Amino acid sequence: MATTSEITVISANGCEGCINTPLNSAARESTEKGKGNDLFSLDPYLSEDPSGELQVIEAEVARVSANLSRLVMRMHALKERVNERNSLFIRLLPPEIVAEIFLFCIPNFHHMDDDDSLSLTQNTSMPLRLGAVCASWRRIAWSAPKLWCSIVFHLASAVKLPAQVVLLDEWLSRAGQLPLSIRMGANEEIVWTNLDGAGMMEVVGKYSLRWCDLDFRLPSTVYKYLPTCDNAANFPFLRSIIFRPPGGQGDRVHRVNLPCTPKLRELSLSCLYLRSVAFQLEFLTHLELESFYVDETLEMLRQSTSLVSFSAKKILGGDDRHPIPEEAIVLPSLENLCLINDKGADLPLFFQKITTPKLRTFSYMSDVLQNLPWADVVSLVKRSSCEIESLSVEKSPITEEQLQLLLSSMPTLTSLVLNMPVVPGTVHAPLTDKVLQAWDAEFALSNKLSCVLPRLKSFAYHGAQGFTWPVLLRVLESRCALPESKDPGQAAGSSKQTMPQHNVSCIEYVNVMLAFETSEESMASARPDPDLLESLENRGVKVVSNATSRVISCSR
Repeated sequence: MATTSEITVISANGCEGCINTPLNSAARESTEKGKGNDLFSLDPYLSEDPSGELQVIEAEVARVSANLSRLVMRMHALKERVNERNSLFIRLLPPEIVAEIFLFCIPNFHHMDDDDSLSLTQNTSMPLRLGAVCASWRRIAWSAPKLWCSIVFHLASAVKLPAQVVLLDEWLSRAGQLPLSIRMGANEEIVWTNLDGAGMMEVVGKYSLRWCDLDFRLPSTVYKYLPTCDNAANFPFLRSIIFRPPGGQGDRVHRVNLPCTPKLRELSLSCLYLRSVAFQLEFLTHLELESFYVDETLEMLRQSTSLVSFSAKKILGGDDRHPIPEEAIVLPSLENLCLINDKGADLPLFFQKITTPKLRTFSYMSDVLQNLPWADVVSLVKRSSCEIESLSVEKSPITEEQLQLLLSSMPTLTSLVLNMPVVPGTVHAPLTDKVLQAWDAEFALSNKLSCVLPRLKSFAYHGAQGFTWPVLLRVLESRCALPESKDPGQAAGSSKQTMPQHNVSCIEYVNVMLAFETSEESMASARPDPDLLESLENRGVKVVSNATSRVISCSR
């Protein structure tokens, strides 16, 4: 048994023993003088040589700390071995298979909701969270480049910028030589006046040869740190770009110069001056613009000759002194056109200066009760000889006569959505019995008229009621398949159906949501015949009516 003048310690190999050290001698001397039998009970104020005793204690603390550190490291190593032996996931699956499983935890970069920056950061930090499980998972995650191909860099605080820049560099370096998808944003509260974004942008620019998708939600003041296009090989993989500076472009001197992007196919710009940006646009297939002048929009379309889809919102009135082409701009591949005119800009010039021979889908929305420029749309359709298949008009008033003329210009329409504005005291009800009867082939034939919308298959209407249910149901009934009489030898319960005559398609789906100013008006309104609805449903026509269950109440 150890005496009171000896200190019992645990050695590095875990054995218990007694050793004599200078510290032990100090304890022995203290004991002999009757100062106490325990080193830790010694009063430092009664020490005859406090400096010497401090050096001894510091040396002993360093030795014990080193032993403790080695023990902790060995404990972690043993835990790792235990995890490997007990985890079938690690023990039985090759690291390559585990890495492929990890990929299922990584969200798709293009399918993430870009309105929630916090959830984006949490979702895309999945590689770090996987590596935090254990050392085995960390080794696999750190050595799998596919896990690090996409990143959402969200600056929450200016104080954290240096640390986040280091993490950004480490993250992108782990992707090896794979193409990169990068989204960068910051909290709105951050003041960029005295904040230097050079380091952040230089790290991103260091990997420009592997850029694939760029999504920048940063102030335009950081654009000057982006690499320029010195040769055609600068951005060989770049296929999509999004630039949305918060608050818009602060100054025209903040430029983006990326004209050497041969694989660029998708471009989305918001609140920028066209004169301050340069991209390679001739191979672009998808273009989105927000807060651009009409002349800027036309100039972008003139350069984007391969467009398949184009959308513009918050279109600005006036111009930015770009030349207007004398001849109409031909967009030979454009199939989808979406305009959200929530600023109330006049668009006749836009429609007059484009030609879209392959246009299939057209969508128009207005939030300021501005009438649909139906005459310009009709002129565009006739000039282009395009076959529109889908039409959507939302929150933009249109009259009965205008709707008739608009639909008459689109005989190839298969899908129609009319969402009329609901304003107290004002009734917008363009869908009337007269409009519906023109869809009835039998009615048109008997009145020597042309059937309107002979290919229509889907129809949705939201607004005030300007039609009667019997007329609508009669149109649907005339265009749906008719059951044939059963043959004598035909099995019970089975029957054949014939397609509607007069070479028109069956309207298979109808969604009607009627808006009333008061609940009394809703209760007093007529309801569709339930027996006829059931009959239509049995013949493949689904009618959804929300006039009763979803009343829109508008107080005067």
